[in-house]
Amino acid sequence: MNVVTTREAADRLGISDVAVRKMLRSGRLTGAGTAGRTLLIDPASLQRVVDSGKHTGRLWSPRTAWAALCILSGQEAPWITAAEKYRLKTRLGDLGSEDVHLLARNRAAVKRYRGTPAAVDRLRPRLMPTAGSAMHDEVTAARFSLSGGGGFAEGYATAGDGEKFANALGLVEDPNGNVVIRETTRTEPFTSSHTPWAAVAVDLMDSLSTRERSAGIRVLEELLHG
Repeated sequence: MNVVTTREAADRLGISDVAVRKMLRSGRLTGAGTAGRTLLIDPASLQRVVDSGKHTGRLWSPRTAWAALCILSGQEAPWITAAEKYRLKTRLGDLGSEDVHLLARNRAAVKRYRGTPAAVDRLRPRLMPTAGSAMHDEVTAARFSLSGGGGFAEGYATAGDGEKFANALGLVEDPNGNVVIRETTRTEPFTSSHTPWAAVAVDLMDSLSTRERSAGIRVLEELLHG
């Protein structure tokens, strides 16, 4: 099956069509175009949401999620206590990449847009690059065995900046767009002027590209158990 409709996705998830549309806007589901007035959804993104429902327990708060991603990346997380850090490191030793990918889901709110090549070029320096956009850095590209491409931008911004950037650059909301802005309430993880590798890895795991997703899983597993 190449695509599913919002109705089919709603039936599979046991939620309403409205809830499915909200998941499309938030980035949890990925759009695959339209058929008349019907929104279509990429089945791989739907499967990931279905699989995430198998997890029991609470997701991490943004505070804990970013602490975990920084610890895995070999960075400090001074906003948590020594006792919290010890417990978190112990917990991480029992987790796999898919567990971390799910538990850290609240790390940011995802907004997707479409912009012109000129707008993308102007936006890119305003974001802390992640996923494919992070591959413009040679060290990161070598770590993930990926290469950076053009025509798109994906990165982190402070909560509220996504809409500001969109208005300033004429970006239009589009679930299939070439711009992904991940808004976060935490700024501490980016004081080293780059996105923690564990965050780049979990963001790559959101990709519909098998190669990018596999690279994210591989690096995150290495950070967890290497």
